Amino acid sequence: MSGGPLPTIHEVARLAGVSVATVSKTLNRSGKVSELLQDRVNAAAQKLGYAPHASARSLRSGATRFLGLLVADLANPYFLKLVESIERLSSAAGYSVILCNSAEDPEREERHLAMLLSQRADGAIVIPTRRGWSGRQAALANLPMPGILVDRRIEGLELDSVTTDNVALGRLAAEHLDDLGHRRIAVIMGSPEHQIARHRLDGLRSGLASRGVTLDERLIEKDNFSEAAGHAAALRLLGHAQRPTAIFATNNHLSLGLLRAIAERGLSIPDDLSVIAVDELPWAGLVRPGMTVVTQPSEAIAETTISTLLSRISEGRSGAEDEARSIQLQPALVVRGSTAAIRT
Repeated sequence: MSGGPLPTIHEVARLAGVSVATVSKTLNRSGKVSELLQDRVNAAAQKLGYAPHASARSLRSGATRFLGLLVADLANPYFLKLVESIERLSSAAGYSVILCNSAEDPEREERHLAMLLSQRADGAIVIPTRRGWSGRQAALANLPMPGILVDRRIEGLELDSVTTDNVALGRLAAEHLDDLGHRRIAVIMGSPEHQIARHRLDGLRSGLASRGVTLDERLIEKDNFSEAAGHAAALRLLGHAQRPTAIFATNNHLSLGLLRAIAERGLSIPDDLSVIAVDELPWAGLVRPGMTVVTQPSEAIAETTISTLLSRISEGRSGAEDEARSIQLQPALVVRGSTAAIRT
């Protein structure tokens, strides 16, 4: 049939020797049709290459069977893991996913959300950009379909969310380094304006305080989240008269910059310096020594996201119409060779 006009429901009915209504009931599973007639309709549809038009079907049913997925930055390997899991789980549940990369650009995020609204997505999954845009909070609070935030919450917005407990994440790093005897611990945290970075720092600070250790404020590096920022911050830390014995980098880009700076200074991990990072990245177990990391439960986050969103869809209402569900999942420590007991 390629190259010619698309077959119509009338042609299927004519070939099968049945009414158009019988074809519609059979293909949409919307009424009682005998097995014999179903077989004739299905055979005719297959022979002609006919499939019901998705848009027309959605107008009748009110459902499009697709979900919108707005991702803050596909250059982030952790988000790629989330996307893979979310798409796989959505597909298993019978939903297609429209993926939009905002590239940390609020204007792109705004355009993508408008597109999903115009396409009548059944639900919206949003990993929000770090910076918002005028009207974002109101737009998300008044979604006509169920929506859910993933990884990052938006302060003051009552919408379902699934995130990592980032205070617990920082605390795990603190407890591990303290167990190894480290006291001069530095942190490269990214921007203090970002909630996740603040929470990870809070966890590190409170975890050390619970062990009687005070985090030296001079060893806290605050900038943006780029590899270049991580590199510059690490060089400053390594230039201290009393160099830290351990450094905690709070995201993967910062970790790469930190490792580059350590290599440039000719230092050895963990003999000269222990390093702990965040997330089980593709290279974490391949570098030598392997990277000790605090991991976020990406698969569990994806599973919880899809189950929560599909529950909202089946209820026929959005999170804004009910009390928002704020779900935090726990991180885990994976110890490898980049951290070791302090040398006395």
